[in-house]
Amino acid sequence: MSRFVSRSVAVALGATGLAAMLAPALGGPAMPQVAAGLLECRSAFATGYGFGSSRSVKCEYRPSMGVNHYYSGTMERIGLDFGVSDQASMLWAVIATSPAVAPGALAGKYVGISTGFSLGPGFSANMLASDDATKQVTLQPLSVSSDSGLSVSIAGATLTLEQSGASPQ
Repeated sequence: MSRFVSRSVAVALGATGLAAMLAPALGGPAMPQVAAGLLECRSAFATGYGFGSSRSVKCEYRPSMGVNHYYSGTMERIGLDFGVSDQASMLWAVIATSPAVAPGALAGKYVGISTGFSLGPGFSANMLASDDATKQVTLQPLSVSSDSGLSVSIAGATLTLEQSGASPQ
């Protein structure tokens, strides 16, 4: 078992390092950009059956100026995804052409890769970019997440967000 865990950790760390190196290439439009705020997404229980998983997410955008915006959606993984995760919290910096971000501006689809490992407490990294190159707002491509459970994943990922009027709590 420890040999499997060691290899899983090495693979997850290697994929995370690769994601960090590739992150600047997925940075979005070449316009002046500012850090406009933070997007935190939380999800509950999920099970990976070997070839993927899907979990609902509730997200809160905390702008550097203005009121919070709320989103709901799904995080789907296709690829190696084994195990059970109790909960997860993902955090991205939001990059925009202006610090004022309109409500609903983060709605849409973000695609990329996701890697993770947990044995009790764990971590994952998500490198996602909007599939809409004309967006004035994007997520910092690389996020680091915390989760708990017993799982390992290296998969293609899609995060789909819709504007929601309700707080994620």
